[in-house]
Amino acid sequence: MSIALDQVEPELARLWAEHRARDAHPRTLDLVAFCATPDELPRVRAALAPLASKRPCRTLTVVCYPAEAPSITARVALHVDTARRSEPVGDDVSLDVRGTARSWVPSAVRQLRRGDLPMHLWWAGDLPDDDRLFDQLTEDADVTIVHSADMDLRDLEQLRRVQAWRSEASVFLDLNWVRLALWQELVARFFDDEAVAAVIPTLDTVSLGFAPRPGSSDPAPTQAALLAGWITVCTGWSAEDATWSTEADGARVATARRADGSPARVRFLEDDRPGVYPGALHTVALSGVGVKLEVARAIEDPRVLCWSGEVAGACVPSQCIRVGAPEEPRMLARALDRPARDPLFERSLAAAAALTRAVAPLRGEEATAEK
Repeated sequence: MSIALDQVEPELARLWAEHRARDAHPRTLDLVAFCATPDELPRVRAALAPLASKRPCRTLTVVCYPAEAPSITARVALHVDTARRSEPVGDDVSLDVRGTARSWVPSAVRQLRRGDLPMHLWWAGDLPDDDRLFDQLTEDADVTIVHSADMDLRDLEQLRRVQAWRSEASVFLDLNWVRLALWQELVARFFDDEAVAAVIPTLDTVSLGFAPRPGSSDPAPTQAALLAGWITVCTGWSAEDATWSTEADGARVATARRADGSPARVRFLEDDRPGVYPGALHTVALSGVGVKLEVARAIEDPRVLCWSGEVAGACVPSQCIRVGAPEEPRMLARALDRPARDPLFERSLAAAAALTRAVAPLRGEEATAEK
């Protein structure tokens, strides 16, 4: 049943009273999940339900329905923990936002927050161009969570700008970065050996293989670009003024600069692999004179990651591990467990934006990027 905004608190109080005869219940944060279209709602709801059962909070799901007469109506319920006989554990508020009422969302969200609890904003889906609503909501949020895997490549530059603008006032988290943690760990393991670490200055090529993305014209997915940004930071390469080309095998190549000024190549190659979801990485390889290091999904089982290497004068042991599925509810929970600034993420995001700026400029900056 839909209700007016001023009836949300009384209705929640009534629901709590039915279960406990009181409205006193723990609440540690307010989590606002924003859906620009109803298409994002199923995955948002799937992520919020298990999260609320473990963390006392109020979830506020905002769903926009474009091209309808302007209005905002609310629906309320209680999150319950099925493991504890459906005991209520938090407030569940949904706002249906229609037409131009989208511009009313910031004031509606403020109306439904109480006290000094931190506000966590999860912006689900892609970033629209020049969206004042995104700016307004991030201004109010203590923590902003995005999933750049949902976005176009050019959104990395937009995220970088917003993060830099808000860096002293709030925290930015990316579920795509959480997803890349395992790839980073496995690549970093190569350099635990001093002999292998010594060859870092000789590396001159990074190759990233990824599954096709139907309908995308970007030369690389954001997941691959973000990992490439991290690698350039770790190797000391400069991604500023990177130039792009296409090789005979179809790979798109960004040419950056090593610390000594010599060229370094970042190859993005689209290659279909069974069982790998669109845009996901399946291969990361680093190479140079006398060195080749690789982390890749097993062909017969994409949940198995194997790493191997060849380095002159050093022994690089090969190994395989089985990994779990990258489930969004778990990634969201992990992000909320550590809501702190991550300077390495910020530097990697800036490097990824610089690396791809020439081929994925923001709207209005295309002419500058082509020069």
